[in-house]
Amino acid sequence: MLITGTSRNVGAHLAHRFLDDGFAVVAQYRNDSDAIRRLAERGARLVQGDFTTAAATETIAQRIDDIAPALRAIVHNASAFSPTRETIGDAAAQFQAFFEVHMLAPYILNTRLAPRLHADAGEQPGDIIHITDIYADNPAPDYDIYCATKAGLQNLSLAFAKRLAPRIKVNTIQPGPISFEPWHDANSREQVLAATPLERLGSPEDIYTATRAVMANNYQTGAVIPVDGGRRLGR
Repeated sequence: MLITGTSRNVGAHLAHRFLDDGFAVVAQYRNDSDAIRRLAERGARLVQGDFTTAAATETIAQRIDDIAPALRAIVHNASAFSPTRETIGDAAAQFQAFFEVHMLAPYILNTRLAPRLHADAGEQPGDIIHITDIYADNPAPDYDIYCATKAGLQNLSLAFAKRLAPRIKVNTIQPGPISFEPWHDANSREQVLAATPLERLGSPEDIYTATRAVMANNYQTGAVIPVDGGRRLGR
């Protein structure tokens, strides 16, 4: 199976857990890391590249196509996340970069690699899983560019669910707070936890559990599944 954005956090965890499950994992990543080195040691097939342009993504898609003649699933985890920049010029460049990662890269990879997705024995279809964010439905103004491009990915997921049925299921997982970024101060962290009914952060394992559940359900496509500790309820 293919997992994008595997150099850290959720992507790295997913890649290692699917290796634990006996899958042959193709791990796309941008920057080298200890997690990538461990994946290499475990036999994952690594594809380094950056989703900065359509041409760069096409190159990544071709490399994946060359090494993976068949895929059970594609998990689009690669993401860019930061507050919207203050000046219009900087925000415009950020918008383009986020669009490339969150929308154009999944579009190209899905289109190029869908013929490689094959069902398991029996009638089970292949899977494409897009990881978006609960902010795709209720955007935060300070992160409007991030939210808009994640919402675009979510809409794209629905389009692919229609296009690729019945041979391939296409679903979306919406993480809530899984980890804090360095710019989150103690006050903002406290506010996030206070606004989350389960009163704690989630974990990459929670996203893995949701991914496995989606893959196991043969009668689910076009679904949007929040994994957020209930945070969306209070926002």
